[in-house]
Amino acid sequence: MSKPRMQAAPEPARTTRPPKSEPTESDGWKSSAQTQRLLHELRVHQIELEMQNEELRASRAEVEAGLKRYTDLYDFAPVGYVSLSPEGTLRELNLPAARLLNRERSRLVTARLRSFVSQGTRPTFDAWLASVFVQRDERTCEVVLIRDDLPPLPVQLAAKLSIDGQCGRVVITDTSARKALEEELRQAQKMEVVGQLAGGVAHDFNNILAAMLLNLGALRAHPESPAESEAALEGLDTLTKRASRLTSQLLLFSRRQVLQPQRLELNGALSHLLQMLDRLLGEEVTCTLYRSEPDLWVEADLVMLEQAVMNLCLNARDAMPNGGNLTLETSRVLFDAASVREDPKPRPGSFVCLQVSDTGSGMTGEVLEHVFEPFFTTKEIGHGTGLGLASVYGTVSQHGGWLRVESRLGHGTTFRMYLPESSKAATVRAPAPKIIDTDGKGETVLLVEDEPALLAIAARSLRRRGYNVLCASDAAQALTLWQEHEAIVDLLLTDMRMPGGMNGLTLAERLLDKKPSLKIIIMSGYSAEMPGGAGRRFEFSYLAKPFELAALTATVRSCLDERRD
Repeated sequence: MSKPRMQAAPEPARTTRPPKSEPTESDGWKSSAQTQRLLHELRVHQIELEMQNEELRASRAEVEAGLKRYTDLYDFAPVGYVSLSPEGTLRELNLPAARLLNRERSRLVTARLRSFVSQGTRPTFDAWLASVFVQRDERTCEVVLIRDDLPPLPVQLAAKLSIDGQCGRVVITDTSARKALEEELRQAQKMEVVGQLAGGVAHDFNNILAAMLLNLGALRAHPESPAESEAALEGLDTLTKRASRLTSQLLLFSRRQVLQPQRLELNGALSHLLQMLDRLLGEEVTCTLYRSEPDLWVEADLVMLEQAVMNLCLNARDAMPNGGNLTLETSRVLFDAASVREDPKPRPGSFVCLQVSDTGSGMTGEVLEHVFEPFFTTKEIGHGTGLGLASVYGTVSQHGGWLRVESRLGHGTTFRMYLPESSKAATVRAPAPKIIDTDGKGETVLLVEDEPALLAIAARSLRRRGYNVLCASDAAQALTLWQEHEAIVDLLLTDMRMPGGMNGLTLAERLLDKKPSLKIIIMSGYSAEMPGGAGRRFEFSYLAKPFELAALTATVRSCLDERRD
């Protein structure tokens, strides 16, 4: 038996792999291109990142600049900004708000705004704060803030609720300047009303005084007047003239006094006045005049200006019962448009300032509010009329100027009088000729006066002096008399203000149209009613009320004798 043949085991199959090839030039180029492409993409990406970073830096710089602008606006705004919680707690505030409250900002955060509000205005504040967190529209109120070591400050609070409703955004505005202007306007309006009242009273009083003076003159001139009545007549005459001076002060206050301006050098006028003031002020008061400029010219009525300065100086003397220093100082002040915007009283231009300062007792704020009002006085009864400073106010206003006063109790008082500076050439007026013989020569006078007592005594006085007098109580009666006696009337002597709607000037103008040779005398105590310069349409003589018999007859005679070219 044959043994089986042993077969050889099959060899494992071999995997055929291609032989490794050496890198070629083409493979190297591809690898380099890929690397360059990747590097390019990286560079582009880097540039994009740098551009984005630059944009971010620019945006950040813009945000920081905007934040700085906001911070500057916030901290240097002309008003205070605060954020309030519903309880009224300060959450944040700007620097102006801290200054308004007179505290450091760091000490104010978490403080309650109500604690700075005056007791009198706290109810207003509480109602306003409650409304801020209920209403969506702006809520405003006005309160007074109380600050340490500073006077109370009136402010306006204007608030609006934030978008999230968690706080009120509040604007605090200082209203003290506005309040001062409003008070000044109210004071000016009050003074104007009082001035009109004073002028009206003075008008009627002047008529009464004129009648009294003429009657006194007639009594004293009467040949049968008893000698023992001379003392009584003298006393009545003195009292009547005293009343006339009071009326004159009323007219000065109401700016209706007759103004006779001339070009004056203020320093020279004051130097002359000081010689008289030294005697009036007494030895215990030292009066000094300082001149900052050698020549300061104004257009002013010398008598009225001297009276105003004298009133200020005598008022200062009374404030220094134990003596002190009185200083008069003159200067030139130029007001430009900017200063006028800040202060309503001045107007642009050059002005002369006369400052009168004393070292006296000073005045309280309450007294300062009424210092220029007529009949207001702090002196004892019988020691002052209350018309001195009121007449100063009227004189300065009538000259186109204004007054300032500063005073503190125990620290003296300073008055500043501002008058427009004059640049006109000096004018010299020829003195009026003296009238010696005032008797009439049979001329006819048409006398028009609405005060019966004055009409009667004036007519009687003129008739005694040889004049023929036709009497009328108003313009309508005067026109009726004119129609009957036009041919013989030589002079119209008429009051300026009369009932019936026609004043003396209008009446005179009508009669002059019919008789150009007619002479005219206007009687009045109101300078504001008397036209001058370009406003004067015809020539006339002026007779200021109240007048004495001598002034009446002298004016009538002078006007009749005056020649017209």
